[in-house]
Amino acid sequence: MQDIFTLLLIGVLIASVVSFVVMGFRQLRRTNLLARKAHEMDLHFSPSDPFDVPRRYGGFDLISRGHGPRAYNVTHGHICGVPVRAFDFRYEVAHATRRTTRHYSVIVVQIRMALGKLLMWHVDDAQAAPLSSGISARRVGKWMCRGDLALARALAEADGPLGDQTASVEVRNDMMMFCIPIEKRCSDYTTSLGRLDRVLERIEEYCGH
Repeated sequence: MQDIFTLLLIGVLIASVVSFVVMGFRQLRRTNLLARKAHEMDLHFSPSDPFDVPRRYGGFDLISRGHGPRAYNVTHGHICGVPVRAFDFRYEVAHATRRTTRHYSVIVVQIRMALGKLLMWHVDDAQAAPLSSGISARRVGKWMCRGDLALARALAEADGPLGDQTASVEVRNDMMMFCIPIEKRCSDYTTSLGRLDRVLERIEEYCGH
């Protein structure tokens, strides 16, 4: 019986080591892929967080909702003349055996004008809804919205926003944040970065009316 228990323990240990190695390899491959794509877009890349994202953007709903927040794989530079930062973001909810980790790709754009406040969370991402989501929320397309509904409609028409993705959006004055859940760690934010020009054009049209 003791020999069987020892073999089981060794098996669990080996499985854990293999799982850790595989996860490390996948993370390294993702980091290298994002770095290559960032350079192709004439943007800068850092595998770590040079901007202290949890502190700098702590006022945004997604950034402030969990514990142990961490940003990594950070791409930054300018697109269409405006400052842009994109990064992988993770945070934890609950504790002990109920603890889970959530992963998002996040894009932050500093636009040229102040737009006030807007929060729109995708109906297919239940984790994106704020705790008080039922208060003063209206549906616009695939999003539940709180704030400027005219702006929400403009963004909903701006390629999705960012294409056919389960993206949630938060606007705070001249800062706009897109949060896209990472599904099975196979998606990345560079495709969405490539569509930012359409979103910025739609915002300018909205502000011009």
